[in-house]
Amino acid sequence: MSESEILQGLFDAIDAIMALFSLFLTMVSGYLAALYLFLNRAPLTLRLMAFGLLSIGLVFLGGTAAVIQTMQDNLFATWNRLPSPPFDIDLLRNPLPLPVEVSETVPLSQQQLGVGVGWSVALAVYLALAYMTFVYRWPLMAERTKEPQTHAHPDPDARPFADHGGGQARQVARQGG
Repeated sequence: MSESEILQGLFDAIDAIMALFSLFLTMVSGYLAALYLFLNRAPLTLRLMAFGLLSIGLVFLGGTAAVIQTMQDNLFATWNRLPSPPFDIDLLRNPLPLPVEVSETVPLSQQQLGVGVGWSVALAVYLALAYMTFVYRWPLMAERTKEPQTHAHPDPDARPFADHGGGQARQVARQGG
C-alpha cells in the first residue's frame, strides 16, 4: 500500500466512526424520547421488546466499531512498515501535545485512551437506559404536567400572566399626561 492509500483508509475510518457516533446519538435520543413519552408507562412486554431492539442496534454499532478499530490499527501498523513515512505514526496516535512527564507516565496513546473512553461511555449509557426502562419509577403524567397556580382570576378572559398595573401608556393616562 502507498502512503496516500493508507491515509485515505485512515480518513475513511474516521468518517465511519463519526457516522457511527451520530447513529448512536440518534438511537439513544429516540429511545429517551420514547421512554419519556410512552415507554415509561407501557407494559413490561413492550418495554422488553423496545429495549431488545435497542440492544440489537447497539450491538450492531459496537460490532461495526470494533471492525473499524481493527482496520485502523492495521492501517497504523502498515504505516509503520513504510520505508520512509512522511511523519511518525505517534503524531496520529497522540494528536494533542502534552507535557513530557504526562506522556511518559501514561502507557496508552491518546487514540487508545479515546477508544477506551468511547466504549466506557457507550456501556454507561446502555446501563443508564436499562435502569430507566426497568427500575426507575417515572412520575405520573398528571404530576409532570401540573402547573403551579400563581394567581387566580375569576374573569374567564384573564390572561395567564400577572396584572402589574397595566402598560406604560395606561400609567401615563392615569397621571393625566
